[in-house]
Amino acid sequence: MGADDTSNEFEYKPRPVKAILKEMKNLSELMIDLAYYSALYGDVQLAEEVFKLEKRIDFLQMLLSMQAALATRSRSAAEKIVSIYAIATAANRVSDAAADIARMTVKKIKIPRDFALTVYGEEDFVATIKVPKELNGKSLAELFSETGVVVDVLIARRGTKIYLEPPENFRLRSGDILVVRGTFSNVRQFSKYFGVNITDREEVLEKKYKPIVNMLLSFKRISRVCVDLAYVAVLTRSEDIAKKVQELEEYTDLLLDQVSEEIFREKDLTLKERLGGLWIAIASEDIADAAAEMVEPLLKGLEPHPLLTDIIGKADERISVIEIDEKDHGRTLNQLKYSEKGIKILAVKRRDEWYVLPREDFEVCKGDILIIKYSAELEPLVEQLEHEEDREEIIEEIQEAEWEEEE
Repeated sequence: MGADDTSNEFEYKPRPVKAILKEMKNLSELMIDLAYYSALYGDVQLAEEVFKLEKRIDFLQMLLSMQAALATRSRSAAEKIVSIYAIATAANRVSDAAADIARMTVKKIKIPRDFALTVYGEEDFVATIKVPKELNGKSLAELFSETGVVVDVLIARRGTKIYLEPPENFRLRSGDILVVRGTFSNVRQFSKYFGVNITDREEVLEKKYKPIVNMLLSFKRISRVCVDLAYVAVLTRSEDIAKKVQELEEYTDLLLDQVSEEIFREKDLTLKERLGGLWIAIASEDIADAAAEMVEPLLKGLEPHPLLTDIIGKADERISVIEIDEKDHGRTLNQLKYSEKGIKILAVKRRDEWYVLPREDFEVCKGDILIIKYSAELEPLVEQLEHEEDREEIIEEIQEAEWEEEE
């Protein structure tokens, strides 16, 4: 997916609301990860990429507001468009919060990379790479073959144009900026081919950063869960899940208080580092607030716009459903091994009951509906588990049942 960045001057160009909102969802979710990675690894270049994405989302929200206003011609349409505005506003708020987190990387806190790796682990390392002229015209597939490693390319930026998760046949040009993710050793080996030397790990003695790293990890997990469940609530029109989002948002308020006290008790941190840590915590809590904003129209009895179902189901990170059949009856989620395949289970619907964020030892029953999250490249696997037309029918049935309950 390509997208042009904007200049300071706004120029209106008609574009479908669906396309705008889908891009806002994709970018804002990616920004959460990139912002936390930039803070964890003290990566200023990564932070700069977050700032560029923030500008893009600001432009998209303005464009969406104009486009949606032109499309609203009745009271019924106006009521449904509220959910569109809520998602767009929340995505923009997530974007702003992510940029605030990344901004602290540049201004206040620089956690030693190797300390973050020690605490966080080496399985999920992110780096930025500039394509040299020697690799001009090479495809990603060719580079994976030549380097002997495969990494996730999250972004390819070409001047002002942004490509999210480009395919393996994507051909690079000199000067392109790549944001890649993988194990530390794989990213290091891949980067070396581009002339970028990521130094070996060293033993880091600065344990003073432990409370900040732990705080970042806690907020990274909870903020993503809040956003994921908000999209589940909008997709299924479930008031129960919407209320769960609100509960998690209230939990982040308590977490913010707790983390703030811990940071200010840490005597080894400088005043600048403490203030930076506090700022990151506040920005992180704002992401949970944005998730709560997404579900507010639903809790007030305003039906979500039908467009949202398609957007949530067709984004880069998708949410859909799988129905449990007789052969899987009585098995635990762990035994289903979906998580090993990259499929995350956010909730289970059993008749009229919702089980949100079920544990791995949760036993499923025939007829249970699993609400799943997965990346776009896993669509063929999900299609094998549950055909698309069946998934669409299941979602429609859930939406109708949940909306009838609320009425």
